[in-house]
Amino acid sequence: MPVPRPLRPGDPRQVGSYTLNGLIGEGGQGTVFHGHTEKGESVAVKVLHARVFSRRDFHNEVAAARRVAQFCTARVIDADVTGERPFIVSEYVDGESLEALVRREGPRDAGSLDRLAVGTAAALAAIHKAGIVHRDFKPANILLGADGPRVIDFGIAQVVDAAGTEASRVQGTPAYMSPEQLAGRRPGPPSDVFSWGVTMTFAATGRPAFGNDSIPAVMNRIITREPDLSYVPSRLRDVLASALAKDPADRPTAADLLVALVHAHDEGHQAEERSGRRRWVLVGAAALLVGAGAISFLPEPAPRPVVTVAPMSLPVDAGFGQPVGAPFGGHKGEVLSVAAGTLDSRPVVVSAGRDGTTRLSDLTTGAAIGRARPVDALSISSVTVARDMVVCGGYGAGVWLSDLKSGRAIPFRAKPGDVLALGVTTLGEHTAVVTTGPESVRVTDLASGRTLLKRGGGATAVAFTIVEGRDVAVTATLDGRAEVWDLSTGETVGAPFPLPGELLAVSSVDARPVVVTADGNALHVFDLQSGTPLGRPYSGHTDRVSALATTELNGRPVAVSGSWDGTVRVWDLVTGTPVGSPLTGHRGWVTSVAVTLLDGSPVVVAGGRDGTVRSWRL
Repeated sequence: MPVPRPLRPGDPRQVGSYTLNGLIGEGGQGTVFHGHTEKGESVAVKVLHARVFSRRDFHNEVAAARRVAQFCTARVIDADVTGERPFIVSEYVDGESLEALVRREGPRDAGSLDRLAVGTAAALAAIHKAGIVHRDFKPANILLGADGPRVIDFGIAQVVDAAGTEASRVQGTPAYMSPEQLAGRRPGPPSDVFSWGVTMTFAATGRPAFGNDSIPAVMNRIITREPDLSYVPSRLRDVLASALAKDPADRPTAADLLVALVHAHDEGHQAEERSGRRRWVLVGAAALLVGAGAISFLPEPAPRPVVTVAPMSLPVDAGFGQPVGAPFGGHKGEVLSVAAGTLDSRPVVVSAGRDGTTRLSDLTTGAAIGRARPVDALSISSVTVARDMVVCGGYGAGVWLSDLKSGRAIPFRAKPGDVLALGVTTLGEHTAVVTTGPESVRVTDLASGRTLLKRGGGATAVAFTIVEGRDVAVTATLDGRAEVWDLSTGETVGAPFPLPGELLAVSSVDARPVVVTADGNALHVFDLQSGTPLGRPYSGHTDRVSALATTELNGRPVAVSGSWDGTVRVWDLVTGTPVGSPLTGHRGWVTSVAVTLLDGSPVVVAGGRDGTVRSWRL
């Protein structure tokens, strides 16, 4: 629970036999205080709003709440709802709420997510076994104590339910409510299972399954639309999809969830739990952005829109794979995204960290340049360099700009919203930033913040190229397709085609534009205009591909991939064969890659979960 704050004037100092000494928080049901028993034991005391209760005996309901098995729940100790100040007393859990933790640190890693899902499903099973419906299961009601997750407030739900008032029938937080709750029907255990599915989606992605914008919009999605589970780890998608079924009869019980989760964990153990590496979906989106926007990082920007094939044609020689400078280790935690640029003709790297900062380092030496630059966002999805600016995107702040040299924030008045990926390109007289989000893709003038174009439908990645003389964007949509569209008009160019992965970069093979993506451990290449697969998948990584970029080497197009196996690999897109040996050095998975030039030679820059930025010559 949050650290208690001092009591305010007018707050009670005594409730029943419990001495109150701090304020924990307030909500629609009442106010939570930190208190002590007569023996000095810490407790949480929720003083409820008396208006929701009729005068009756709630002994049976409180007794039922106290019978709930104590594993994964905060034990209900006492209650009195007959006096002027009705209250419920529960065990005090010294831990942060899931809501606060995700908003502070971002989505949970693979191991934490597994433990959270199993622990909270077990808690729901115990609550339901006692005959209780929680009715307000959400991230704020999950506390992460030293001994694991604890579900709280189930006793309050039981007592409020027993009151039988109209107020009790509509209780809940809209983003986490089930369709039957929103329809005004009395919720049963399946409603809690639905709320569990929304909560686990929030833990895995940083946002509820049906969004968290306006209440009417969220309610409409819950009732009419399918959830967006594209960023949820694959082994959990089926479990969450079943929990989020519209019809309560189609949902599993909490006990069924436990069985399904254990089975899903067994299947995914080798690929994910073995390595203990984080699967930050936003990082994956950032990685392909860096690859897609590689040209914008070169010392001299091209006059045409950004194209992902950079003019690098040096032969592979003995210098291939040699580290450039020392690793940069200035971040406190993993690096989420990297980009390359120039500062006063000096090659530099901009890195975004999970510590909430962007940092500047010298590409040649790896030395830090200046201080850390705080970023006002819940999580950074992508970073790029456009001329003399750093352009960032992410959750909580949309797009924000800063001066590359000074780090000073630059006002940007574009429409806010969550950004899953972004890229910068030249479009006529405009320098434009193209952002992909959960609901739409936008083209925005970087100078004025004015929206130049908006396309409906969410996307995870964007890249730029030229097709038949037209400046086009290629986006990876949330429904698993590649869409090619004109940057000026938004008109679709050719038919969309299935895309097996969430990563995306573009290149050119024999004067034919191609799309490179990744699915699991392998890379796939498709003809951009027909959607036809080209050759067999590129296999070599021993774990999931998590970052992707494209460039040219010795006059031939190549793809650069980073993986959970801690390596960066280079692939010839003409032959589908590896180029040189894997690039190594990162301890833990590679989160992002970018390509640039150093003294006329191609260089790969990669960020990692180990908090370092490393570079190698090609």
